[in-house]
Amino acid sequence: MKTVTIIVPVYADWPSLADCIESLKKSVGPKHLVMLVNDCGQEADSLEDNIKKSIKNDKRFVYYRNPKNLGFVKTCNRAVFELDKTNNDILLINSDTKVTKNFLEEMLDLLSIDNKIGAVSPRSNNATIATVPLSEASQKGIVPEESYKIFTELKKRLPRYNEIPTALGFCMLIRRTVIDKFGLFDEVFGKGYGEENDFSMRIKQGGYISVLSNWSYVFHLEARSFTMKTKLELIKSNRAILDKRYPEYTNLVRSYIQAALVREEGGKLKRLGKNPLKLVRRLAGIK
Repeated sequence: MKTVTIIVPVYADWPSLADCIESLKKSVGPKHLVMLVNDCGQEADSLEDNIKKSIKNDKRFVYYRNPKNLGFVKTCNRAVFELDKTNNDILLINSDTKVTKNFLEEMLDLLSIDNKIGAVSPRSNNATIATVPLSEASQKGIVPEESYKIFTELKKRLPRYNEIPTALGFCMLIRRTVIDKFGLFDEVFGKGYGEENDFSMRIKQGGYISVLSNWSYVFHLEARSFTMKTKLELIKSNRAILDKRYPEYTNLVRSYIQAALVREEGGKLKRLGKNPLKLVRRLAGIK
C-alpha cells in the first residue's frame, strides 16, 4: 500500500484540533506522515505550544508554521509543493475532523482500483453530498453519533464507491501524479470554499474522476475557524468564480444528488418530504 502525507492546515480552535490529532494518532499507521501547518491566526502561539506538546516524540507527526497568514488555499499549496519532500499521495484534511478506524486504508485501496480515480473523499455527518443521511445535509441537524450509526447500516447496501461531481474539501485523498499533472488549488479562491470544486472539475476535464468512498467515514464539525458571516461571503464570491468557469457544474451536482437520494433512501422519495426536488436544489446551492 502506498505511503501518504496527511496535511492538516491549522488556523484556530485548539479543542477541535486536539480531537483531530488524537484520532489520527489512533488511526494512522507508522509509515504515513502527518504534517500540521500553522497559518498564523490570532491563536498561533498558543496553538503552536499545544501542538508541539501533543505530537512530542511521535515520529509520524511534523509541525510547520507559515511566515505569515496565507489563507487556507495557499497553505495547502505551500505544504504540498514546498514543505513535503516526498512523492507521496496527499490527504488534505480539516483540523475540525475526527477520523475513524481504517478510513485511510479503504480510501487508498480505491486509488489502486482504477488509475483514472484522481481524488477520493469519505462519508461524514456534515459534508454536503457526502453526508449520511444525505436527506439531512441541508439541515445540519443530525447528531454526529446518529449519522455514524446510520452509516454502519447504510454501507452494507451501497457500492464500495461511486463517482461524484466534486471531491469534498474537508477530507480528500489525491493521487500525487494528478497533482504533478494539474497542480493543486487555484489561489484565486483565497481563504477557501470552492477550491476543491474547481480542482475536481479541472481534473475531470483531463480525464480523471473524483469518487466517494462509501465504506470510509470521517466526522466533520465544520468551519469553527470562521464566523458564519465570513463563511457565507466567501461561498458567494467563490461560487461566482466557479459558475463562470464551469457553467455545467450546478447541473452535474443536481443530477448526482437526485439520483443519490433515490439510491440511499431506498427509492422512497416520499420520505424526503412533499417536495424532494426543493431539497435537491438546496443541497446543490441552487435558489
